Order: sequence, then C-alpha cells, then structure tokens
Amino acid sequence: MRALIIILSALGAAILVMSFLKSMQARRAVRTGASPESIGNNYLIGALVALLVFAIGVFLLERDSAAPDSVYSPARIENGTVTGGGFDAK
Repeated sequence: MRALIIILSALGAAILVMSFLKSMQARRAVRTGASPESIGNNYLIGALVALLVFAIGVFLLERDSAAPDSVYSPARIENGTVTGGGFDAK
C-alpha cells in the first residue's frame, strides 16, 4: 500500500509541477509577446520532479524494511500485556 502511495504521489507531484510551469509559461509568453509554445521544457522538468519524488519515496520505503532471510514473529499477549512482534534475523 505504501508503494502505491509513493507512485501516486510522484505522479501527482509531476502533474502539479507541469501545471504550474504551464501557467507560468503562458504568463511569460503574454509578457514578452511570444507564443506559449515557444517557451518550453515544462514536461522535462515535470518528469525530473516525478523521478526525484519517486526516488525519495523508494528510499524511504526501503529504509526500514527487513532483510530477505528474516523470520516474522507476531505480537503476543503475555500476562495481560502486549509483547510486540517483529522480524528476527536467522
């Protein structure tokens, strides 16, 4: 689920950045008297932002993951208190 949120946030950030750059591009074109298509590179910047957000998200997602050969021990109730579970190395 966290991976899906990271992918969607990267796409959302790219869309927001491209929308912002498109409006900025239109304002700059009106100010200079040029056509909005002549002031480009907003798709490249949006793609770079998406890759950056995705890379940061993958790093944060994998930072606290367990090793592949770990064994999961679930949480237990002992003497009325909850004992936390976790991953144990073999």
